[in-house]
Amino acid sequence: MGRFTKRVGGFDSPHSVEDTLQVLFNGVAEQLSTPSPTVSAPGVEAAVYLSRFDTSGVTVTAGNRIETYFTFHVDLTPTTGGCTGEAYFDRRMGAITRWMGNAMGLTGGLALVFQRCSVRTRGWTIA
Repeated sequence: MGRFTKRVGGFDSPHSVEDTLQVLFNGVAEQLSTPSPTVSAPGVEAAVYLSRFDTSGVTVTAGNRIETYFTFHVDLTPTTGGCTGEAYFDRRMGAITRWMGNAMGLTGGLALVFQRCSVRTRGWTIA
């Protein structure tokens, strides 16, 4: 899309796409302003919210109607043994000027829940 993206890493899940979506939600829920697996749109007040939550993956966006602080994408692809995924930000970490702690919490939270759910990561970076 012409924007520089910052790859966080990949993963291989032995679970179905539906179960992996639950794993992903558990990994990001702590950073959401309203921890619910419900897709929403930006409001007047800045928040961290799910802007995508379906079988193609999860997108977490931070910002309000005027400004987007960052967007974090996790794309899923079904495989014969479960699914595989890629995680990335819409910008490099140094370009995230607001709510950097939430951005780091998203990658760290996923790493922790992946360990608990036997999901193997590939080249995962937390910051």
